[in-house]
Amino acid sequence: MTVVIAYPAGGAADVVTRIVLNELARTLGQPFIAESKPGANSNIAAEWVARAKPDGYTLLVSGPWFAINQYVETGRRWEPASLAPVARFALTDNVLVVPASAPYQNLAGYVAFARSQSNPPLQYGSPGTGSTQRMAAELFLGQAGLDVEPVQYKGAPPIIPDLVSGRVSMAVLAAANVTALIQSGKLKGLATFGEKRGSNTPAIPTMTEQGYPKAIVTSWFGLHAPAGTPPEIIRRLSDSVREIVSRPEVQASLSAADAQAAFLDTQDFAQYIQTEQAMWKDVAANIEGKK
Repeated sequence: MTVVIAYPAGGAADVVTRIVLNELARTLGQPFIAESKPGANSNIAAEWVARAKPDGYTLLVSGPWFAINQYVETGRRWEPASLAPVARFALTDNVLVVPASAPYQNLAGYVAFARSQSNPPLQYGSPGTGSTQRMAAELFLGQAGLDVEPVQYKGAPPIIPDLVSGRVSMAVLAAANVTALIQSGKLKGLATFGEKRGSNTPAIPTMTEQGYPKAIVTSWFGLHAPAGTPPEIIRRLSDSVREIVSRPEVQASLSAADAQAAFLDTQDFAQYIQTEQAMWKDVAANIEGKK
């Protein structure tokens, strides 16, 4: 079984997915091989799986980009309908982080600094045009009335060296990618986009606490199969994921990776994606034309 991840090895999607894949392999008695295919704002991975034989042996790890790309990418060679939802298995928060050397200690300080650096404007690291974190950053910047230019990277890991060194002024990244760096003092966490503070970063206030109540963005992880995959295969996979993420030891592993088990079966997952699509359509319209 090949499971394609649209981001580089070592990123949040990779770490969280492998926790579940290892248990799937044991439960179903067959290997689950994670294969990273980053690039083109996740479109390479999505297209590759969409064109695969619908026999249940090729899966895609999906995320919010699955609901976003149709509004920000005109050249993609796949459509959401070309992939069938299997199950959602986890969620993780997103955190706005800045270099440890930054002269400000809170979000208000960053806002004031960004306004003072308008010519040329500051830059921020983006994991991809339609990535959840790019969209979350633009939600915040729009609400704050800031002009900060995105610098596009292929996923989160390549951003981190430039962020630590101060080449970019900030980034919004999944908690799984930055918690250890915050705890070690290499980055400062200024805000979380969750509804409440993260369990592993309780000192970081939410966007809502700091005056941005509409900037709530949670990253999710799910599985999709090529359209036409037999329903009984999808059902078996979904049922297996449900059982796995209910295990206390799996939940503990996800928590250690700054994620939480969040199962949705095939039908509920499909409805959840529709809700996501409606939300991101409006956000994408507001940033149309911004590279």
